[in-house]
This record gives sequence, C-alpha cells and structure tokens, in this order.
Amino acid sequence: MVEVNPPKLPNMTHLQLRGRWRDVLITDNPFKQVRVSPYAFAARITHDVPEVRPTVVCSTRDRNILAIESEVRGAIANGVQSFLVVQGDMLPEVEHWSNSYEIVEYLRELQPSVAPTTFEVGMSTRSRSWQFRRRVNVGGQFFTTGPVMDPASVDDVAARLDRKPDDPPVYLEITPPMSLAWIKRLESVGALPITDGLRERLTGLSDEEARAAGWRAAKEAAARAREAGFSGIVLMGLRFETVVGEAYEVWHRS
Repeated sequence: MVEVNPPKLPNMTHLQLRGRWRDVLITDNPFKQVRVSPYAFAARITHDVPEVRPTVVCSTRDRNILAIESEVRGAIANGVQSFLVVQGDMLPEVEHWSNSYEIVEYLRELQPSVAPTTFEVGMSTRSRSWQFRRRVNVGGQFFTTGPVMDPASVDDVAARLDRKPDDPPVYLEITPPMSLAWIKRLESVGALPITDGLRERLTGLSDEEARAAGWRAAKEAAARAREAGFSGIVLMGLRFETVVGEAYEVWHRS
C-alpha cells in the first residue's frame, strides 16, 4: 500500500493511479494543510479507477463523532470499504474533538446495520505492546505502526508489539530516508529515529546518491518486514507525482 495526499483543489489527478498501485491510503489534511476531503477523494477513486482500493484515514482531529460517522456513511455509499482511525497530528499543535477509541467502537457498532462485510475499521498504533493490545481489545480489525526509515529498526518494532497468533493484521509504515534534512524533520514529529550507522552512510552523499540510498533502505526495510511477520507495508511520505512516477518504477524494479 502507498500513502497518497488528496489534491489541494479538485482535479482529476487520481486517474494517474490507473495501472500503478492497487491499494492506497488517503491522508486527512496532514500538517494542517487543507486539502480535498479524503472521503470525497476516495469516492472518486472507487468510481473512476475501480481497480484501486482506497483506505481512508479518519482523523479525530477537528471533527466530532457525528461528522465522522456522516463522512463514513457517505464514503460507504460510494464503494469505500476500508477506514483507518488515527488521532491525527500532535505537532504542530491542533485540536482533537473526538476520541479515536470511541470512533472505532462506534464504527464497529455501525457495521451490522450496514452489512458485516461492507467495510473494515483499522487503527494506527505505536510499537508498544500495551497500546497495541488495548487497540486490539477495542475492536481494531487491522493496524499500522511506524513510520520506520532504517531497516535496522524493523525487528525491534516487531518485538515490541508482542503479537499473538490470532491478532489482526499489522502493516509496517516505511518512509524512504531520502536526505538527512528529511530524516530530521520526520524524527521531530514522531518517526522512529535512524541508527548512527545509516546516518553515517548518508552523510556526504550528493542529492542523487542520497535518494538512491533512501530507496535501497526502504526496500530492505520491506524485506525485513516480511521476515518479521508483518502483513504488509505502507509506503509513506511521498509527493503524489512521486507515488505515480518514480516510486512505482523503483518499487517494481527487479
């Protein structure tokens, strides 16, 4: 799966996903940048590019529970079948009007009245067993954790989750470490810090060399995620034009 930002204004760029990615995660106004509604953007994808399966991020930031349920019902009516509930940005400081646990419970209660197999409800989680276990118990049907930039971090993330055989699927978020400046920014907002070894390998590289090294690290992290038992990965932190262009070509290159 690859993370996709909706456009800032309505357009037809979603058509560029055709023949590219099968599963996309639609963000919800990250870093307080107002964009097209992720619910509306996902609905356009289901209608115009039906071979692409969108998962909508339901952020509890800036919305109350009625607003979120209304958006979800509208998205379901348009063929959207997957929702990932997150608290939303903590930095920069923003308002959180509703509780992510309450939203998950509310949506799980809604499922039987719509149809049990119509949509799924997931949650993000830190790589801490206590938080993961609490979110399993509240009813999350799939989970994402991370983001990871360094392949050397993958095994530790898996171990800290302490997953059980009957737990729901967990997907590892991966962001290619394209430059030291990008790494510093992500670490400042909660990404898992990279090791000194990776930092040294990226030091002194040209922009082109650093970008290539970042892609290599991301693909290595994905391979380690499979070995560690993650159900899949979410490729994050990329511009839309990179998602439909360079990222697809690099990721599917032998």
